Amino acid sequence: MKKNINRRQILGGLTATGALACSPQNSSSYNAQEKNYYGSFLHGVASGDPKSDKVIIWTRITPENPHLGQLNVKWELSENENFELISKSGFFATQIARDFTVKIDVKNLEADRVYYYRFHFNNNTSPVGKTKTLPEYSVEKANFAIVSCSNWEHGYFNVYDHISRQEHYDAVIHLGDYYYEYGAGEYEGASETNLNRIHSPKHEIITLDDYRLRHAQYRSDNSLQLLTQKLPLIAIWDDHETSNDSWKSGADNHDLNEGSWTERTHAALRAYYEWMPVREPKPGQLKSDIFRSFDWGNLLTLITVETRLTARAEPLVMEDHFEKITSPGGADSFKSDILNDPSREMFGQNQSRFIINELKKSKSSGTTWRVIANQVIMGRLLTADLEPYIDEGSLSIIEKDWKGVRKSIQLSKYKLPVYPDSWDGYPHAREQFYKELINEGIKDIIVLTGDAHEFWINDLTSKNNEKIGIECVTTSVSSKTMTAYLGENTSDYSLLLTQANPDARYYNALHNGYIDFSLSHENGKVKMMGVSTVKSQKYEAFEVASFELKRQSETIIATKPKGLNLKQRALFEGFGQSKS
Repeated sequence: MKKNINRRQILGGLTATGALACSPQNSSSYNAQEKNYYGSFLHGVASGDPKSDKVIIWTRITPENPHLGQLNVKWELSENENFELISKSGFFATQIARDFTVKIDVKNLEADRVYYYRFHFNNNTSPVGKTKTLPEYSVEKANFAIVSCSNWEHGYFNVYDHISRQEHYDAVIHLGDYYYEYGAGEYEGASETNLNRIHSPKHEIITLDDYRLRHAQYRSDNSLQLLTQKLPLIAIWDDHETSNDSWKSGADNHDLNEGSWTERTHAALRAYYEWMPVREPKPGQLKSDIFRSFDWGNLLTLITVETRLTARAEPLVMEDHFEKITSPGGADSFKSDILNDPSREMFGQNQSRFIINELKKSKSSGTTWRVIANQVIMGRLLTADLEPYIDEGSLSIIEKDWKGVRKSIQLSKYKLPVYPDSWDGYPHAREQFYKELINEGIKDIIVLTGDAHEFWINDLTSKNNEKIGIECVTTSVSSKTMTAYLGENTSDYSLLLTQANPDARYYNALHNGYIDFSLSHENGKVKMMGVSTVKSQKYEAFEVASFELKRQSETIIATKPKGLNLKQRALFEGFGQSKS
């Protein structure tokens, strides 16, 4: 097990530069009460991967005797909440071999239709779930809740609770890190023991049984159950669904003494497909081929991608190249020869071909918007020089746990990737993707991203400064934000990093929350929603900032910002930013 120390821990020693954060406005109070459904359906219900003619419905049976053989579960789907008229029904045979999960891809449905569904087993009836198929032709508007990074130990899923209280969403898009693989207290500090939210099993999950147990624990959360009961889910995995900083052939958090990486990923993906309302790849495809597309009539095409297990090369650790980078001319050599190595793939050829073809079809059919659901930050974000802002006392404290902290601080002056396992760690792969888009005349993509535990609005530009589109990054549901490490200096660091990166239009690392994302044919709207706490189920929800997305020439820009303070607004407009 590798010690989990990350770059956020360096930043806790930043000295303040005097910036002030914007105070949240118009907050509302809520209480995410614990209400578990007892009987055979302890993990609730869910739906997902809606199409115009089909949708997946899901539940799990909790048998009194886990050694029973095959269990026959009845399912029903209706256009009426009281099930006066049954549209579809059937039986699903589940057993211990699939962890008693029930998952049906209900087909031959009507487009743009609300459906209700439920399950029956052993004289018990499940909660009634609500879902909706996609529109097939003309549609005026679509609304989504965008979420990422839900860590059981770090706090309550108040974000899920707040989303489930809203009535205007068509679907929830989960961008990964739906759960975390670490053992109790192993990820970014000790477990929140006062919340009684300790990972189960208590060890790092590696086997099929381990992954199933972790899914079961997260699905026991009342707020998650309410969310998936009320809205269809479109989900992709990031790294923690297998192991931290995963790539095609391994992971930072996978050691040889933990067994075969191939066996571990097979176990993780098997449990994922058992427990998630996600449509499995077609016969002949790999289990990791989770990339797929969804069409909301003539309004938008949504493409979900896979950036971990399909083709990704091993992430670089900048400190491993310290001597080369800090030698005369070494930084440029490192960037050209190692960082920009053409063999460092992200999508792979098959996935790239799929994405480009789907985008081409979308554009040629006259669809208004093209959206990519993506795991890690795609925009260019390079390090700001931190040496003037961190004191010796803080370095000495951090150095007790991390001997390499001084190297990391020294490297910050060389404009290296802020997040080496993001697209900045694979600049050649990103540039090739941009070239393919440009060659097809596609310069208007909206990329939705998670992973970073912070809000961003980033311009997407090629190395020749040709604009490709815009990126909207959501913060975490409950995983610790930068505030846990920087405290009152969080706003200062956000301004420093925004100033150093001309493609970064807005950065806020203060809050847990989600993005309220809506599209009409005229424009798009991004509302960054925050919650006041994840340490209590009594919380306030508020709008952190908002932006309008509109077309400008061939591309898309962010405009009409709200909720920004004076310094944030100046940087959003491009004043005071680095031009390099």
